[in-house]
Amino acid sequence: MNYKKITLLQIEYFLAVARHLNFTEAAKSLYVSQPSLSKQIAILENEIGIQLFFRTKRDVRLTSAGMVLFKETRGVIELIENSIEKCRKADLCKNSTITIGCLDAMDTSAFLSPIIKKFREKYHSINIVLERHSFRVLREKFINGTLDVIFTLSFEIDDSLGILSDIVYKGNGYIIMEASHQLINKNNLTLEDFKDENFIMIERDESPKGFDGIISLCKTHGFTPKIVKQLPNVESLILCVESGLGVALLDSNIRLYDNPNIKGVKIGEDFISYIMVWKKENMNTAVSLFTNSVLSEVAIQK
Repeated sequence: MNYKKITLLQIEYFLAVARHLNFTEAAKSLYVSQPSLSKQIAILENEIGIQLFFRTKRDVRLTSAGMVLFKETRGVIELIENSIEKCRKADLCKNSTITIGCLDAMDTSAFLSPIIKKFREKYHSINIVLERHSFRVLREKFINGTLDVIFTLSFEIDDSLGILSDIVYKGNGYIIMEASHQLINKNNLTLEDFKDENFIMIERDESPKGFDGIISLCKTHGFTPKIVKQLPNVESLILCVESGLGVALLDSNIRLYDNPNIKGVKIGEDFISYIMVWKKENMNTAVSLFTNSVLSEVAIQK
């Protein structure tokens, strides 16, 4: 049965009559006319399909069904009032904790660090926990609820029901190679220039969509990458590249710490989006406060 037509006003009227067991007194307590009160009770009984009160010329009594409804709903109005008072408090998120994760090789100085610094200055009572993880661990911790919010690449998250995301930063495709590589001084490099190179990649188990995306991108440029190594994380990948074992296709927001042994070249104009991801069902009030703050900052920067 569908009870969508039942209103909170009708429940409030019912509770008043149930407490006073007198329509006149109940109407007075609600500052409404008795006919209006009686009408709403009649509508409620009709919607539920059962009589809630015995009415006689001398008194009003609850039926068995009315007694059950009174018992189950008598705290509803107070609960709603208390909830409204709580949500109006300025210190709503006081002493709460939010856990934030990002990719282990992501350069957060470009966008995340300044935003978090501003957020902490404004909401100093909120405890922020920051973690770095590989692609797979970051996904798993977010899915199992260990992390409230994550910052990752757009291809990492499915548009699943209940998962919210928004773009916070854009980078470019980026080929990194050992500093003495023969192509390093060539102008206007394109991805086609690397068709004969050895490619080092993050293993597919770590980032299935990232792995498949790189192969697909290379194929659109006329070749299939010769993959010589698949590694579990970006730090290992960078180590192999600076040792001259191959080249790697990453994004321009990877931390290289001004490594003199590595050079990077932007490939094409395709943007790679960094996204902020959180769950719609997450009831941590600090999450809503944080995500809204981040999106406001991003909007200002645009």
